[in-house]
Amino acid sequence: MGLKWPLLLLPIIIGIGVAVWYSKRRTRYGWQGELPYLARSYRLTALPEYQRALRLHERLSVAALVMSIVAVFMLLGATLRPTKTYEPQLAGSDTPHVDIMLCFGPLYSIRLSDGLAIGQLATILREKVEGFGNQRIGMTKEFQRNFPVTSDLPWVEQRLGEIAKVAEQASSEDDPSAKYSVDTEVFEGSFRTVSINDTLAMCAMGLPAVGSDNGRGRSIIYVGSTENYESNPPIYSDAMLAGIVKDAKIQVNTIVPGTQTREFVDKLVKDSGGRQYLYTEVGGITGDDVTPRKIDNQKDELSSALDKILSNPPQSTLDDRRKDEQHPFQWDVPDLLLQIALIAAVALAAARLGMRL
Repeated sequence: MGLKWPLLLLPIIIGIGVAVWYSKRRTRYGWQGELPYLARSYRLTALPEYQRALRLHERLSVAALVMSIVAVFMLLGATLRPTKTYEPQLAGSDTPHVDIMLCFGPLYSIRLSDGLAIGQLATILREKVEGFGNQRIGMTKEFQRNFPVTSDLPWVEQRLGEIAKVAEQASSEDDPSAKYSVDTEVFEGSFRTVSINDTLAMCAMGLPAVGSDNGRGRSIIYVGSTENYESNPPIYSDAMLAGIVKDAKIQVNTIVPGTQTREFVDKLVKDSGGRQYLYTEVGGITGDDVTPRKIDNQKDELSSALDKILSNPPQSTLDDRRKDEQHPFQWDVPDLLLQIALIAAVALAAARLGMRL
C-alpha cells in the first residue's frame, strides 16, 4: 500500500503526543494552584445549579474529545490514504467482450489498386490485436472466409503480418509486375464480382451465435467502397440485410476510400450504432499519386478510423454484468474524509464555546 506524504506521519504523531501531555499538565497543575482556596467551597459545589453546570461541562468535554479524535483521524486518513488498491486481474480482462469480423468489400483487392492500403491496414490491425483481451476476431473477403472468428490472438497477429507482407510486395514501386506475380491467396481468392449486400451478409453469418444471445457484442468493420457495382440483383436485398443486422444486434462500421457512399449503407451504419469514416486512397488506378507524405497521411487516417471504431464497442451482456459487479466505492477520493473532518471541527468549536458560557 503506497502512502501520500509519508514524511508527515512522524510530526503529526509528535504533535498529538505533545498536545496530550500539555493537556494533562494543565489539568493537574493549572488554575487550581494559582487561585486561593475558597473556604467552605463544598457549599457551592453542592448547589443544584453547580451540579447541572458540572454535568454539562463534563458532557461537553467528552464531546470535544471525541470530535478532536474524529477530526485528527479523518485528516490523517485523507492525507495518508492508500494511493491505489491492488486487485488481481489478468492482462486484458477489462477489455470489451465483442466478436469482430473484418470485412473487405468487392473490388477491394491487392491486385487491383488497394495493396498499399491493405498492407497498412493489416499492420495497424496487428498492432491493435496485441492489446486485445476479451475480443475475438475473424476476417472475410467477399465470399471467402480468410479465418473464422477466433480468440487465438497470436495466430491472428501472425496471419495479419503475412497479409501485410504480401500487400507490401504487391504494391512495390520497384517492381510493377509484382502485384500479378505475388501469391495473394492469404487474402483473396479468384477475382469475382459480388454485391456489397451479399458481402455484408456473409460477414454477418460468420459471427458466432447469430440468432441467439451468447452475452457478447457483435461488430463488423467493413473496408471498401459502399457502391454496388454488381448488375445482377443481390441474394440479400436491402430489407433482408437490415433485418439480419437488427435481429442479431450487429454493429456495422465502415472505412470507405474516396468521398462517395451509398445511402442504404449510411443508414445501416447509423441504425446499428456504428461509425463511418472516409479516407484518401493512395496509389492504384483511381487513387492519388504515391508520395511519402500521402502514404503517411493515408496511414494516419486509417489508424485514426480504427481507433475510433474500436473505442466504440457494441453493448454486451457480459460487459454490463462486469460493470454491475464492480465495487462502487472509489478509494482515492478524500472528499468524504475531509467533509467528516470539517463537521467534527465545527462540532468541536461549538463544544468549546459551550464550555466557556
